[in-house]
Amino acid sequence: MTSNHSSDERHFERLVQTANTGVLIVSSDETIQYANPYVEDIFGHSPDTLIGKPFSELLSENTDETDQSEIEAHVPNSGEHQSTQTVQLRGRHSEGHKLFLDVVFSAFEGDDSQYVSAIIRDITDHRFLETQLKALTHLSREHKTADSSSTICDSTVTAASTLFEQPIVAIELYDDEAGRLEPCSWASEVDNLTTDGRLFRDDRSLPWSVFAKQETQVIQDLSASDETDTEKTPLQSVLIHSIGSHGVFIVGATDAQAFSESDTALANLLVSNTYAALDRISREHELEEEKEELEEETQALDRVQRLNNDIRDLTKVLTNSHTRPEITEEICTRLAASEPYEFAWFGALDPGSNEVVPEAFAGNGDTYLDGVTITVDEELTETDHEPIGHAIHDRTPQVDNSIQEDPPFESWRQSAIQHGYRSTIAVPVVHQDTLYGILSLYATESGVFDQLEVAVLQEFGEMIGYALNAEERRQAFTSEQSVELAFEVHERTDSLFAMTTEVAGEFHLENLVERRDGRTTMFFANKGGDPQEVVKWADNQSDISNLRLLTDRDEECLFECVLEESTVWSQLLQRGAMVIDAVADSDSTRIVIRIPRSADPRAFDALLEERLGDVDLVARREYDEPIMTAQEFEAEYRDRLTERQDEVLQTAYYAGYFEWPRETKSGELADILGIAQPTVSRHIRASEDEFLSMVYEDEAE
Repeated sequence: MTSNHSSDERHFERLVQTANTGVLIVSSDETIQYANPYVEDIFGHSPDTLIGKPFSELLSENTDETDQSEIEAHVPNSGEHQSTQTVQLRGRHSEGHKLFLDVVFSAFEGDDSQYVSAIIRDITDHRFLETQLKALTHLSREHKTADSSSTICDSTVTAASTLFEQPIVAIELYDDEAGRLEPCSWASEVDNLTTDGRLFRDDRSLPWSVFAKQETQVIQDLSASDETDTEKTPLQSVLIHSIGSHGVFIVGATDAQAFSESDTALANLLVSNTYAALDRISREHELEEEKEELEEETQALDRVQRLNNDIRDLTKVLTNSHTRPEITEEICTRLAASEPYEFAWFGALDPGSNEVVPEAFAGNGDTYLDGVTITVDEELTETDHEPIGHAIHDRTPQVDNSIQEDPPFESWRQSAIQHGYRSTIAVPVVHQDTLYGILSLYATESGVFDQLEVAVLQEFGEMIGYALNAEERRQAFTSEQSVELAFEVHERTDSLFAMTTEVAGEFHLENLVERRDGRTTMFFANKGGDPQEVVKWADNQSDISNLRLLTDRDEECLFECVLEESTVWSQLLQRGAMVIDAVADSDSTRIVIRIPRSADPRAFDALLEERLGDVDLVARREYDEPIMTAQEFEAEYRDRLTERQDEVLQTAYYAGYFEWPRETKSGELADILGIAQPTVSRHIRASEDEFLSMVYEDEAE
């Protein structure tokens, strides 16, 4: 029996020594009496060093009350019989990391003493995977319901703080406006290391490199790395993982060699989950923005459609109205009644005071004009944001889509805010470079005047300008009375008058003929100057083209040229004025025009001031006769001619072809025009036939 019993003990001892589980024998005073070799695989302590040590040395420092009660219930201290039972405890490895243990306690008696055997299995990996799975599952659920990038980052950082041994966790997102990574979320431990969530104080340091290269980088010892300056980070080791185009995920440690391969795998899982969630939010935001843009575009198109309908109706008004007040009043009334406009007014620039004077207004807010005086200075300052002045200076629509923003407010803006206006547009009413006034519209909503609406209103401003120009011209044709104005011009820098100082000689206007394209054909004489120098001078003038010498008679040369519509000569004709005379010599420059009695002389004074510089009105005469009788006849006659016939007839007349004796023969005239002599003769005969038929047919009637 004894022999068999000893044999059993040896077999049992051999079994315990070779077991793949840890085996401890603990006495009633909770000290370790025996440890098998596998205990070292679990805890990192050799079995010999554990003999006589408290069992609690193998447990975690964070052992809670539940774990402690389990230990006290199964480690004998009173000799009472304990049943065999499995419990889970948290242990501690000799290197400091936590362990999850599955422990089977069994009580037995020997040498009249009470002992407990503890069979220990390390379930840390299993428990960690289980914890990871639960945390990632919970994180996925949170990410699905998250409605912002910051919420997603907060959830990820919270999960990472519990899953990683190192709780120094942060996420930085890319700010496309700033062009750099900005901290979005970080664990509370980061606040102990930095004041703003930045674990690296350079914008272009290690996180930026990882983001730019779209990679994952683990540096176990930053002090031995050339990747970053350790003086600009409190970390000793770091794991950084790019989150696609969104930013970077950072896990840091204040010790070197802090990360394992399992940490990298865990970071991959967290980042993949976070990337998918951020992508979802980004797509949702893009869809929401596209939806909002589509709604805004739809509203804008509806508004523009209504505006187009109103403009079609207003086109009829422009066609049928006969006076400037009728035109401006009807425009303001119609526009003020069109959504979303609240108030509309039309003003004209008073050339004497440079004040924009209201001519017509309509809508809610007629008292707005009582508290606003708009004076346009010659030069606008950088702080002047009043749109009407800018519209007059630049001749383009000026928009303020948020009147209520950016105080302190100018006086016009204060009055607009008090009347509930939130956006406004000032549209210059211009025709062929002549300003006829300013149309101002106001709305109670912000952001009303988008690019499409501005384009429509700009075109409408040009239509109004055309209508007002037509009204001026109609007045010029139908007025039974006219006024002759004589001006002294004191500057010659920006006109044909400059020829007298830059080339020499005298300038004398012969005739002006308005062309169909808005430009003007001028015939003028130069006396005392070199014809070749005149031609050379004209070649350098941007607003003069096609200058040619028609004839050289005595000491005076006759020239023909084409002037751009922006010149004062074209502008005068377009506004219904007749240039009676224009003369310049070395001593003085004088221009005489005739305008309808109904026209405002100050407007023509302002036009000459703008184009010719300093001028003085030196004479004014009134006539009880229409201004354009000769021009009416001329217009009807020239309508019967082709452009080529008109050109040949004018050239022949001013070249002296009709003088007796002829100053220019038909062959010479053909050379000037660049056509065959028979063609010249045919055009002249056809023109004479049209002229005579008009004269004699009118008499016959």
